[in-house]
Amino acid sequence: MNINIKEERTTHGWVVHMDALAVNFNSLEAAKEFVGQLKARIEAPHVWPMTIGPTAFAPPTPGLRSTLANDQKARAELVK
Repeated sequence: MNINIKEERTTHGWVVHMDALAVNFNSLEAAKEFVGQLKARIEAPHVWPMTIGPTAFAPPTPGLRSTLANDQKARAELVK
């Protein structure tokens, strides 16, 4: 991600550009503080999330059944 600060002639004096996104600030100090916090968050170590329970990509567990209402019947159709 490209992050830079530019002084522009707008109602707000400073603009932080993050690729195609632009955020306006009234002072250079506020813009620098924002960029510092953003870069710190980007560079911070991140832990991959762990899922608990079955996921969409997990194979079905043998013997595991879904619960159907009394009047429902399970059915499957052959897909070609």
